Amino acid sequence: MSELIRLIVGLGNPGAKYRNTWHNVGFRVVELLAERWSCTFKPGKGEYLAAETSLHGGVTLLMPTSFMNRSGSPVGNWMRYWKIESNRLLVVYDDHDLPFGSIRIRESGSAGGHNGIADIIRCLQSEAIPRIRIGIRTESELTDLADQVLSPIPKRLEKEVDSIVASAADAVETILKTGSITSGSSSKRLTVL
Repeated sequence: MSELIRLIVGLGNPGAKYRNTWHNVGFRVVELLAERWSCTFKPGKGEYLAAETSLHGGVTLLMPTSFMNRSGSPVGNWMRYWKIESNRLLVVYDDHDLPFGSIRIRESGSAGGHNGIADIIRCLQSEAIPRIRIGIRTESELTDLADQVLSPIPKRLEKEVDSIVASAADAVETILKTGSITSGSSSKRLTVL
């Protein structure tokens, strides 16, 4: 059981238009965790959906509904209300700087050009935010980065994306069980920095 992580945030954009896009991989990970843990997302008193479980010492899954680039406010409001420190937060999100299928875990760091985590860092005034980054850069892409991350995941890659999402969810569960951000995983896709 982890005494470290109390809040797991998946980043993405709300609504059916964005559901199956690259930028919503973080949402998919926390949705899979909610399914595994038999808990349900419900609207909160803010721009988020939350699912709570007593598993792992009591953990909340959160999906900001404020759109990716404004993820900081709902996350910051939740953390201030529940008095959660930034190192007890785990953020899961897509990262175009990483090749498709790679998963990297870090205890802290800069935003690396990702607007969702940048807004969380800005709102929490800390880079000491544990995170799981999921690589989405593929061989064939659109020229504009914004168009690429908001484009639908191709059908031919859907099964592989499901497998990557499952590996990221496994990594979350390993972190919760071991209480360590830097602990390894049996996943071949997993890279720990």
